[in-house]
Amino acid sequence: MTIYELLDRKQKYRRPFSSGEDFKYFIENRENLGKFRRFANLYDSEENEFDIMRANILLRGLENKKLFETEIENIHNHGAIEHGSFVLTLKERTIDQPYYETNGIKVFIPFFSRTLNSIYVNEPEKLLVLPYSELKNNFEEACVDPFDTYGAELFNSYFSSLVKIDQDKHVTAFFHYDTNTIYFINDQGRLDAKLVLFDKYIKRPVFTHMMERVSPVIKAYFNNDRKAMVDALLENNLISPQMHGLLLEK
Repeated sequence: MTIYELLDRKQKYRRPFSSGEDFKYFIENRENLGKFRRFANLYDSEENEFDIMRANILLRGLENKKLFETEIENIHNHGAIEHGSFVLTLKERTIDQPYYETNGIKVFIPFFSRTLNSIYVNEPEKLLVLPYSELKNNFEEACVDPFDTYGAELFNSYFSSLVKIDQDKHVTAFFHYDTNTIYFINDQGRLDAKLVLFDKYIKRPVFTHMMERVSPVIKAYFNNDRKAMVDALLENNLISPQMHGLLLEK
């Protein structure tokens, strides 16, 4: 058993992930994962928090896609409109939707390329005619893997409830406040490690100033110094002395 598995197994009672908004959104919308053959396996992710977060990025992107296409048609059907006004009206109607920004381009549909996202935002009239009008109902061939394409930074966006703490050359560390967990996500948007804080031997866990307290832990992880990481967990009251001893044995 790794130290990560041990921390997960010995965690103190925490707010279940299944009681949070991420899980609720997933359960309510996961039927739509059937539109993505390559990600259909994410449908059965009830026990995997990180896969649920990945699935929700796809699902929120699909929700954005439908909204953009509906509003583009509505604006068009309202009558002839000048291009600048068309773009501005669409922006006003989609302003509250989640997005990820890269190189000045707002990516509202993460399973599409930067180029296609730019068309949805800046050249929406193209969606009314071929070949782009086909994307409304037949879009799977145009899909990219959002995690390979946009990497860990996709989680540092309005699509995700994770909070970015730090990064090194190939891995980014995020914190999830509801579950008190550090996620180390690599360049391909996949999970390298999950570090669950606050073991069951801590009598009175303190949940304040978490950003400052987890930072030394993350630095030690990036330095590939497991003993320093375990020591930093204890020094910042993120694990108990008893758990510290158990982890050093690993």
